[in-house]
Amino acid sequence: MPEKLIVIGGGVAGIHIASYARKKDQDIEITVFTKDHQVAYWPCSIPFVLSGKISSFEDLIMHDVQYYKDQRIDIRTDTEVTAIDLPSKSIIANGKRFYYDKLGVATGSFPLIPQIPGMEKKGVYTLRTLNDGKKVKEAMNSASNVVIVGAGPIGLETATAFIKVGIDTTIIEKAPYLLPCMLDPDMSSLVQDQLENLGVKVMAGFSLGSINGSDDVEFVTVGKEVVKADLVILCAGIGPNTCLSRQAGIEVGDTGGIKVDSSMKVAENVYAAGDCVEVTNYITNRPCLSQLGSSAAMQSKVVAENICGGSAEFDPVLNPTICLVGDLQVGSIGVTSHVAKQAEMIPVEGKAHGLTRSSNYPDAKKITMKLLFFEKRPIGAQIISGEGVKERIDALSMAIKSGMTAKQMLMAETCYAPPVSTIVDVLTLALEEVIDL
Repeated sequence: MPEKLIVIGGGVAGIHIASYARKKDQDIEITVFTKDHQVAYWPCSIPFVLSGKISSFEDLIMHDVQYYKDQRIDIRTDTEVTAIDLPSKSIIANGKRFYYDKLGVATGSFPLIPQIPGMEKKGVYTLRTLNDGKKVKEAMNSASNVVIVGAGPIGLETATAFIKVGIDTTIIEKAPYLLPCMLDPDMSSLVQDQLENLGVKVMAGFSLGSINGSDDVEFVTVGKEVVKADLVILCAGIGPNTCLSRQAGIEVGDTGGIKVDSSMKVAENVYAAGDCVEVTNYITNRPCLSQLGSSAAMQSKVVAENICGGSAEFDPVLNPTICLVGDLQVGSIGVTSHVAKQAEMIPVEGKAHGLTRSSNYPDAKKITMKLLFFEKRPIGAQIISGEGVKERIDALSMAIKSGMTAKQMLMAETCYAPPVSTIVDVLTLALEEVIDL
């Protein structure tokens, strides 16, 4: 008889486990359980539907259920798994028991909700699922003032969406600067300037105090200040969803994520991937979370390979991240100065400003790059520009993981043509700040 694979979760990690497993094994029986009504969509694109850049939430759905049925993958939507029984190799969903030979846990994450007065008011929303996005989109039609809590990538992209449609927008961030998990304060200031130029009010270094009104939201308090609000959007981060795993006796690490080995294995015949797992930071060698769609897809490939009899491993992470704030691409990789110092690494910094194209060619964009080095090797980078950020972040990912030194990076050859680059790239300029040839 063919083996039975059950996957818990229909997000990026879960659906990729199922799809990759089907490619590897045409006989294995695959069932995916998800409590969501939709399966396999791109939650990171929700802000761009709010802004109108993407026309419809339906455009965020990768494939419909029928697509997976055609691949002989059984998708059970609106079906919540309530228990994992490791000894009997089974799960409980909708009161029924289902047996597996292999289990993939991809339970994802949940939005972190501040514990403050007024959270029950009408007009308070999270922005995590497709359904969340649809509710916010509808509420935007009658809103004049929005407060966004949290200045991570989703929070800032959502702020841009609201300001573009003419809604007065305030961002509240308890850290002293924006994008604290991606940027150092000096680089963050460029992002704050961009937002303020767009008309967004930024309140960094403050926590939301209370949400006020009769039934609907009317205003919030931030310290001693009162801020008008019809809507409050909670983008204060996400936590690994490990409740099922904890109840099953699966070990959870210090970060709150499921502990896995390099094969993404949790227990005998049980694997996990995505936002719910704890992995290892490449730079610090410490446990961390890697709650990125790109990480989820890569982990899922490792899980599927091993479920189907392979021996794949998932490497420690650099967490390359990029977001769009107005017209600025903001990217980072590795660690920030703060995280480096926490790991007892005192970084050497190289920072430079340049252009993305030849100065005599139209539409050249300013670009700012900051590099962090420890013992002559790169440990982090932050880049802000109107274009060309992703390509440089990806190149730095390969440079860091290949073990290149600063001098080797400086001597690497780069291409040049006026419409796409300068003779001396901003990366070279930043490297020259830390190298004495």
